[in-house]
Amino acid sequence: MEIYELAKNGGLKEEDLKHLDSRKLNYFNTDDQLTPLGVAVFKRNLKAAQLLLKHGYDPNGLGKGRPPLWVACGRRKSQTNVEERLIQLLLSKNAGANLRSQVKDDEGSTPLMKAVETRKSTDVLSSLVDHGADPDADVGGSSPRKLAEKQNRLDALNAMLPRSKRISKRVLEVAKVTGFVLSAVYWANKNLKVAASAAAGTAVVVGAGYFLKDAIKKRFGWTGKVDEGMKKYIKEEELFSDAKAEEKRQLKKRMNKIIEDKGLNRFFPKDNPFLEKVVDRAVNLNRDPTNTLDPNDLTHLALYQPILYCDDSGSMKDDQRKDRLNDLAQRITSITTRVVPDNEGIELRFINAKTTGQMSKPKVEEINTIMEKIPFDGWTEIGTNLKKKVLQDYVYKHLDAGTLQRPVLVSIITDGQPNGDRNSKETTETLQRVIAECGRTLEYHGYKRDVVRFQVSQIGDDPEAEKFLNKLQDDLDLKDTLYITSDRLDEKFKDLHENQAKLEQWLLRILMEPIVDAQSL
Repeated sequence: MEIYELAKNGGLKEEDLKHLDSRKLNYFNTDDQLTPLGVAVFKRNLKAAQLLLKHGYDPNGLGKGRPPLWVACGRRKSQTNVEERLIQLLLSKNAGANLRSQVKDDEGSTPLMKAVETRKSTDVLSSLVDHGADPDADVGGSSPRKLAEKQNRLDALNAMLPRSKRISKRVLEVAKVTGFVLSAVYWANKNLKVAASAAAGTAVVVGAGYFLKDAIKKRFGWTGKVDEGMKKYIKEEELFSDAKAEEKRQLKKRMNKIIEDKGLNRFFPKDNPFLEKVVDRAVNLNRDPTNTLDPNDLTHLALYQPILYCDDSGSMKDDQRKDRLNDLAQRITSITTRVVPDNEGIELRFINAKTTGQMSKPKVEEINTIMEKIPFDGWTEIGTNLKKKVLQDYVYKHLDAGTLQRPVLVSIITDGQPNGDRNSKETTETLQRVIAECGRTLEYHGYKRDVVRFQVSQIGDDPEAEKFLNKLQDDLDLKDTLYITSDRLDEKFKDLHENQAKLEQWLLRILMEPIVDAQSL
């Protein structure tokens, strides 16, 4: 028992394992469904895992509960990415690559299934397959391969091929891409709407004429041709309007399937006018040559009412954090409103600042004005005011009135762990309790817990904030509704600031993660 607690709390040392009673090698914690090795892996403690394996602990976790490899594959990427090192360590000790979790709630999932769910690297996926993991193992009607297809991850699908086929598959994919590009050039010459001056290679001017034919040919001299493999998708007689109508039909079909799969029919019944408008705008946006974002993701994101809950405590004045927050808020507002109707938009809230009418559905150009009025002063009562300013003010009042129009995505950006003055009731557990209470309140009103999803992201480099976020991520009771972002937003933002397209794509991915993937163990 004491070895388990030491492994769990991070205090395990070599001397603790010397002259160990062999019976202690078989200890299994029935509450956590983990062995000492399993809990060391869960806590991302590589050193403890190495010590336990060195002293004879079973890499398969006695075949009970949650096997260590399954646990490692299910842990999301931390800043040090120690999870993948743990996976490789366990595989080197012959951990069973197909050993499923025996816990009922885990639905018999395999290590490879968890690795795909948590988007592990292609190296890890290939290592699992090379050690015997089955990409087609059935998990509740799905499989690792089917899940990767659903995620549109061609790299993951290739990584899960047998080793002998991976190289030849890459060559084949290059040929496919070449055929696709040539076909796309052909289609664009026929259908793409661009400014005449741009096609001619001159600066675009106000009032420039538009044409639909041979845009790329006139600009670059490329004609393209329809590849044999693409003929079923590109028909020479197809008009631009036909393609647009078909794109709308396919996007609407995709969104209706997501709504059905996620149980969101209550919000979006058949022929819902909101969804119709979103699909129209997404298809039109897809024809904007300046757009670099996936319309499928933008449409999926539009199903959720975004609420940006910002830390405006005094420490946000340090290291230009409040300036980074201003930039991030403007970008996030732009992305979340790209395809929604004009009367919809983001809700902006702050831990300390009083909520004003201007913070409800502001336009992008209004964000800077709002931010400049925020004093950035006070404590970090993040949980207390999440309940008061976000959940009570927006979610609970609509639940009571029966007027909740859409599921909700609450994106929380903070630079430190929670704190308050001597009279404050805020503790490091308050945020967890508030999020858990939200789930219970939703269920009381007949909704699923994940109708309101939470995302917490760090800005700044406070180590106490990192510990706080890691503790949140370890809370299994919140795994269906809470997602912790692995990147520090301000650092990543700074890295990508010179590349606007990549910056927007990264932010969209960040916003999509809590929607597409509920937090896994």
